[in-house]
Amino acid sequence: ELPFEDGDSFGGVGWRDLSEFFEYLRETGSLLKSGRRFFWGGGDFPAAEISLRSASPRRVVLQSIENGKPATIGEVDFESAPWMVHPEAIYLHQGEMFFVDDLDLEAGTARLRPVDVDFFTRPQRETEIQLLELEEAAETRGGFKTRGEIRVATQVTGYRKIHWSTRETLGYGQVDLPPSELLTTGYWLSLSEETVAALASEGAWRNKRNNYGSNWPQVRAAVRERDGYRCQFCGAPEGERAHHVHHLQPFRTFESAEAANRRENLVTLCPTCHQRAEHTVRVRSGLAGLAFVLEHLAPLFLMCDRGDLGVHADPKSPLADGRPAVTLYDGVPGGIGFSARLFALHDELLAHALDVVSSCPCTDGCPSCVGPGGEAGSGGKRETLEILARIVQ
Repeated sequence: ELPFEDGDSFGGVGWRDLSEFFEYLRETGSLLKSGRRFFWGGGDFPAAEISLRSASPRRVVLQSIENGKPATIGEVDFESAPWMVHPEAIYLHQGEMFFVDDLDLEAGTARLRPVDVDFFTRPQRETEIQLLELEEAAETRGGFKTRGEIRVATQVTGYRKIHWSTRETLGYGQVDLPPSELLTTGYWLSLSEETVAALASEGAWRNKRNNYGSNWPQVRAAVRERDGYRCQFCGAPEGERAHHVHHLQPFRTFESAEAANRRENLVTLCPTCHQRAEHTVRVRSGLAGLAFVLEHLAPLFLMCDRGDLGVHADPKSPLADGRPAVTLYDGVPGGIGFSARLFALHDELLAHALDVVSSCPCTDGCPSCVGPGGEAGSGGKRETLEILARIVQ
């Protein structure tokens, strides 16, 4: 380790503040002073205490059970454990696949066993964000940029099994884990009411509530009666709660409710199967497309891993007084400065996002720009471009 000298600075920290840290480290025996120089005096190499995967101090140990004996194969940070190693997840480690039998968050351990399967799992999460303290805000073209301290509550509710080669959805599973809470810092961009109104007038806003028509209750009842009040996927009969009626071709892709509500386009599904169908045949909104491209682009500006950032798109965000917003937040407790940097990079980040989406040769969304729309859905590329065109300086 190179020594520091009196008057040195470190990054953006000047000598006045740095000297206070040095004095504390001298008192603890970690620094030794000789003349005007400060030398590292600790017993261990400082970098050994810093994980390259996460800045979080809490860990979950991964134990592989082989021949009845546990063997530690690695660890993940505590905040990522519910979605990386939830029960029944497929976890990849050094090119090998492991099935997660159990996750004990209190003990900080996850039990895994090696398997050889042709699918991987993708968690399904529900996220709620609450503002704790506003730090900085500014009006921008088409909306606002803001940063502050936030509380992020996330709960993994289930997962999808996805075939490695075809990306076909093979099945679903449910997960019963407590919600996790993260106190961190975030940056969010929100759209103004004028921008949303302009997008809606051009048919480029898909986040408004569907209007199924005045006769929807009668149509829904007729379809349920036609299907014998049974889920047409799993066969479950109706109980105390009525089954749902699902549009085979997404409602938002039609020009009128009458065309969308044709009987041949409707099917009765139980709530569980309906949720699965909506996830498979989804219509990606422009807001979701914007969140996707920012989620993958921001780490390049921050020189961090994509897993170090969380992203959440909300058409009625509590952070923006009910207006649509995309939030990017630090994935570690307390934050490490990403939100302030993104706030400063707002214009440059959005300009590059517009360039990425507009230059992509796909027709309606792909993993390289706004994300895929689903197995039979719409990618929302046009809607994302319309949003970016109205908010890029």
